[in-house]
Amino acid sequence: MDAIIMAGGRGSRMGNNKKMLLNINGVPVLYRIIASLRGAGFKVNICITKNTEFLSDIEGTNIITGTGNYADDLKYSLGLCSVPALVLPADVIFSRNLLKSFIELSDKVRTDIATLKVNSELSGISIFFRRPEDKELSYTNIEIEDKSFFNLNYQDDYIRARQYFKQ
Repeated sequence: MDAIIMAGGRGSRMGNNKKMLLNINGVPVLYRIIASLRGAGFKVNICITKNTEFLSDIEGTNIITGTGNYADDLKYSLGLCSVPALVLPADVIFSRNLLKSFIELSDKVRTDIATLKVNSELSGISIFFRRPEDKELSYTNIEIEDKSFFNLNYQDDYIRARQYFKQ
């Protein structure tokens, strides 16, 4: 299955467009994501923009260059990849068990998209079973509780993630 890491943002909420390269236990967040995806057998694609051109040479990944408009870049990336495709942001920390559970639960979904909610919050992680076209796609939320999941939107999120993984 293809995985698309959406890595084109400006990081404005955190004030750092390189937040996906912040370290957790000495490993940049993006490299943790790539390792988890590869370990689960995914082909890794990374959608970048002019904001994140510094990511254009990550070995063993397919780079997709987007415009910076998330919806357009997502549609474009999905058009280049096979479906079903896992789509996720470049600034999340998750366990392989969380990913495995989400994929297993999504097998039962009969909608166009399975969207992961972790701890009652949207995670930014979805599986697209159809490519977006001109009509709206149906979706199902899959809810999982997992204390080791972090979405690094703000500096406080990064601080909490670093504290959690020191344990």
